[in-house]
Amino acid sequence: MMKRLFLAFLSFTAFYSFSSAQQPSALDQLNPSGEQLSLPPLQLPERGGAIDYTLGWDDSAPLSYAQRPAEVTAGGGTEVIKSVRSGRTPADHKSYAWETVTVNPALIEKALYAYKTFGTGHTFLVFTFKPGGAVDSRGTEIPALTFGAEGWSREPQGYNITHALAGKYPLIWLATTFESYADYTVNLKQKEIFFRNISIGRESTLRLFGLLLARIEETNRNKETYNLFSNSCTNNPVNLLNQVVPEPQRISLEVAGLMNPNASIPKYAVKKYTEKGTLRAAESSIGPGNFDSFDITKI
Repeated sequence: MMKRLFLAFLSFTAFYSFSSAQQPSALDQLNPSGEQLSLPPLQLPERGGAIDYTLGWDDSAPLSYAQRPAEVTAGGGTEVIKSVRSGRTPADHKSYAWETVTVNPALIEKALYAYKTFGTGHTFLVFTFKPGGAVDSRGTEIPALTFGAEGWSREPQGYNITHALAGKYPLIWLATTFESYADYTVNLKQKEIFFRNISIGRESTLRLFGLLLARIEETNRNKETYNLFSNSCTNNPVNLLNQVVPEPQRISLEVAGLMNPNASIPKYAVKKYTEKGTLRAAESSIGPGNFDSFDITKI
């Protein structure tokens, strides 16, 4: 397992370093004449301090206030999803609203493939609903819900790629109203979210939703650990989507026994799925410039 993880890490870093390796270094660009430069010595931290900074982990620190594992129960042709983050981001960044939402799968409008490109990126699924398709405990209609596999991080540090590689995070599925997710990402983080339509019919859309709920239950039951390569925000939805599209439109989770970067890195998954026709080429996005006018149900 460690060998596979190490090899996967090498392939992951190779993808990111290849393009930069082809470019002149910053020093070359600043000094095109090639004249010898003298740089001041760099004061390195003590090794122990470096380890504490990158791998330090406080088990007593509170888990992220913005995350909770969704819970699913079925009954009478509907699905009840508990711990759905709702509403706008609170000023104290702690007192988020968590709702119970009842979903009638027969009233699902469509499924969307969503992703973010900042940082390490992120992939998640969005389902939009016809009137009455998703209603919270107060009777409020929910136009769209988001579902994403995430590492449940701790306050105040948040997600750290080193902790992800070290297997520190519990894997959870975060469910939110689209309003909550968009407000958190766009208005708080000042970042964009991108969306693609999935080239599947209604039967496959409903099956995808059913597989998603089953995966949420499985994750909660097994108390899984987030893994950047084999159990992440991207290869979980990739694995679900692979089950509802024909084989030529799937992305292999592994290549020659190694984790496939196309199934693990958000922007590569989008590119590969688009090439295969699984995702449509037209892209929509929400960001600071169009937050107030954007309508997720119109994509």
